[in-house]
Order: sequence, then C-alpha cells, then structure tokens
Amino acid sequence: MSAFVLAACGEEKAPSWKGEWKNLGGDKGVCRKSFTFKGENNFEIQNSRVQGGEQSSGTYKHIESNDYEFDYGGGSDNFTIIVEKNTMKVHSSGKDTICEYTKVDKIR
Repeated sequence: MSAFVLAACGEEKAPSWKGEWKNLGGDKGVCRKSFTFKGENNFEIQNSRVQGGEQSSGTYKHIESNDYEFDYGGGSDNFTIIVEKNTMKVHSSGKDTICEYTKVDKIR
C-alpha cells in the first residue's frame, strides 16, 4: 500500500506543466517552438520553421526521474524535462542542446 501511495505522489509533478510553453530563442534546429500540456498526459508540440513547422500531438509517460517518453502515434521521442517556476528546460535524448521555455499564461 505505501509503495502505491509513493508512486502516486511522484506522478503529481506533471500537472504543474499544464499550459503553453514558448521557446526562449534556443537553437531552432533542435528546439521546438512550443510545448502545450493538457490534462490526462496529452501534449502538442509546435516545431520551428527550420524543423518543418508542423504540429504534433499525442500522450507522454513518465519513465524515471525527469525522463519522459512522448508518443506521437507514429513514433516517439524521449526528453529530460525540468520545470522551475515559469521556466522549463528540455533535453532531447541524443542531442547536446538544452532548450529553455517560458510559461505563457493565456487569458480566456
């Protein structure tokens, strides 16, 4: 029972990501233009124009520590993601660049 409670607490990290995150100007060949996190582990990624400009969506799951797998349906990417207040640092598996994003608050 205690292992279940600890695991459940560890998964509560993702809701703080909820919303839209915009690139702070990192390498457009590596860094996505934006990430949007929605409920139930859903996401949308907007690629930069250099990356083709397309938008992808799917689901993500926690692997371990700060590592997550993003599943697009036809493929997947692994990212290390660290969020501190309104800044998110994303490191794509197999790349040297760490991309930084800032949280965008939308008023609706």
